[in-house]
Amino acid sequence: MRIITNPTFRRRERVRRQQFLHFERHYASALRHRLNKPDSTQKRALVISAGSLVELGLIKGLELAGFKPVVLTWRDPWLERYYGLTGSAKLLFWDGFTDSASPAEATAAFDRLQSFEDLLALEYAGTRVGRFAAATTLRDLRLGSLDLQSPQIRKHLERYVALAMKYAVAAREIIRQVKPQVALFVDRGYTTQGELFDVCLSEGVDTITWNNAHKSNTLMLKRYTLKNRDEHPASLSEESWRLLRTVEWTNHHRQRLQQELYNSYASGDWYSEVGTQFNKRIMDADEIRRRLGLDPEKKTAVIFPHILWDGTFFYGNDLFRNYEEWLVETVRAACANDHLNWIIKIHPANVVKNVRDGIQGDPSEVIALQKHIGQLPPHIFFVPADSEINTFSFFELMDYCLTVRGTIGMEAASFGIPVLTAGTGRYDHRGFTIDPGSREQHIEKMARIQEIPPLSAAERELAERFAYGVLVSRPLHLTTVTLEYERDARATSKTRINVATREEWLNAPDLRAFAGWVADSTSLDFLQPIHPIHPK
Repeated sequence: MRIITNPTFRRRERVRRQQFLHFERHYASALRHRLNKPDSTQKRALVISAGSLVELGLIKGLELAGFKPVVLTWRDPWLERYYGLTGSAKLLFWDGFTDSASPAEATAAFDRLQSFEDLLALEYAGTRVGRFAAATTLRDLRLGSLDLQSPQIRKHLERYVALAMKYAVAAREIIRQVKPQVALFVDRGYTTQGELFDVCLSEGVDTITWNNAHKSNTLMLKRYTLKNRDEHPASLSEESWRLLRTVEWTNHHRQRLQQELYNSYASGDWYSEVGTQFNKRIMDADEIRRRLGLDPEKKTAVIFPHILWDGTFFYGNDLFRNYEEWLVETVRAACANDHLNWIIKIHPANVVKNVRDGIQGDPSEVIALQKHIGQLPPHIFFVPADSEINTFSFFELMDYCLTVRGTIGMEAASFGIPVLTAGTGRYDHRGFTIDPGSREQHIEKMARIQEIPPLSAAERELAERFAYGVLVSRPLHLTTVTLEYERDARATSKTRINVATREEWLNAPDLRAFAGWVADSTSLDFLQPIHPIHPK
């Protein structure tokens, strides 16, 4: 009752009501058109809700593919009404499969942990509960590392281990009751989705993720199995990579890729989901040198930290225990090598994520460096998250790029810039990156990084092919549903339905492509046909 009478809550509910009524008035009639075939009602697609309205379009695509959509969500009266507009989706709720009690084994299992590695290896009911609990704890506390000796952190970890175990049991019950042929996920590395993701894979459910691609109105679709479950959603499968390597590569492919990169950055639309390039401008190398005070006689290496608490332990294997340890040890090695200018570029998505979460203060990357490194030497320079420098500017400036597995590595290599990685699962070991096999090798490479030459023409071409596959060929371009973001402090999403009749749904190229890939393909990547490019 106290929540209901809270003025802030009531204002928020009024806004949500107005938003829903507006959406309903404009799009309800379009969404209620049924696209299922009469004989397809026994095939079920489980949609694990992320609360994004683009899922309404995906639900229609699943209908077109011959599935009966079942949406698994949290109880939210307005979200329920949005899903109800589809006229076909059955709703299930997480709390219908869990009780208030944690598994009895949770405390005992946690007490048996001797190290952080033990935590990451902890499994229960066939799911990687330790990994999911660790990632969720990092996200909840906004930390870059977890000290198992800290009472506060142990309390949070034990709570999330218990929750992960509970949702591992719930996941098996969900699959037993729903019996889906297809499951559609977004974030599959945190508790609660992580446990269900693992169960779907072990039970042979066709398991697919959708994620925002690098610009508005595009999605990245990937099919997962037990074999590839740790790969990044914006990676290329072996099948896709073989295909990209067989394409007759021309200068027109290169121009198409460079145009895609430049236009996405220059327009500010590059990952506008989190506002990475809002209020930024492209600068030439000389202007950045003057701004930062770089030594023009030295080469320049740029360190691109990941947000330390975001998506940790989701993909592949890391050389270091976590993103924080990689950052600290990498900057420490940079401090010891004054033959170069070193730039630490804090991730620009920190700005929007902080606003959304109501967080003030320095990003976790800055806090970690202040704690473990302190004062930086004069050959190391700092670019904060809210800098007005557009990231595209650094391709002209930098001679070396350092990342664990960030998108920037694939981009930089396509410009012929050597990239030092520190983790697998995305574009490593494809012939165009430097992939040390250990922490020691990583530090050794950094000690003499200035001696590494630019990529050869063959290496750069491999990088271009890979980036072309990810940025040009892989995205599904949406037309039936709009997926865009306001240029405001929160990068507020804005969704529209762009069709009105059943015939428009049935004939929409994006919906047909999505439905065909889900229903009729076994390819791990959604990939647009790759045609030869000729000059106009």
